[in-house]
Amino acid sequence: MDFNRKFAPIFMLILIAAAVVTLPVRGQDRKPGEYEVKAVFIYNLAKFIEWPDQSLDNSSTLTLYILGDDPFGTDLDAIRDKLIKGKKVAVKRIDSPDALKNAGILFISSSEKERLRDILKGITGLPILTIGDTKSFAQSGVMVNFYIENSKIRFEINLEAANLAGLKFSSNLLRMGTMIAPPKGKEG
Repeated sequence: MDFNRKFAPIFMLILIAAAVVTLPVRGQDRKPGEYEVKAVFIYNLAKFIEWPDQSLDNSSTLTLYILGDDPFGTDLDAIRDKLIKGKKVAVKRIDSPDALKNAGILFISSSEKERLRDILKGITGLPILTIGDTKSFAQSGVMVNFYIENSKIRFEINLEAANLAGLKFSSNLLRMGTMIAPPKGKEG
């Protein structure tokens, strides 16, 4: 167990780096785009999250739902049909959180900023990993929010939101992200 604790952060970095390096290359010197990298990040992050017992048992897929304007385009092809928790990754674009069929991953586009509070309220307590890439989304209750710092993609984590959904984040994942505290005065 000490081996796992000592080397797990290194292993995770290698996994993420390997995934980025193995993205489909369409040109000799082509660098992956922002959303291609974010797609691979989502795939690797999900590997380090534990969903509640039986919440993933009803399906052979783990669905990544895209709510709102889709910034990924074809960049999600890099992770489609790959395995997470023994489930094939499926991708579905939806217009409403009412379309969520089961546990999974929900990427909330920046186009949904005005509706964010209602979206999160509608899925509170459900085993759905919420992800975004819009300023203040983590402070508003999204579990993982990407941001760019020094030309690198980083992520912040709202652990309180994850706990409410019954999701457990690996301690290694927590060390890699920036922890976001809920706003002062917020009732839990």
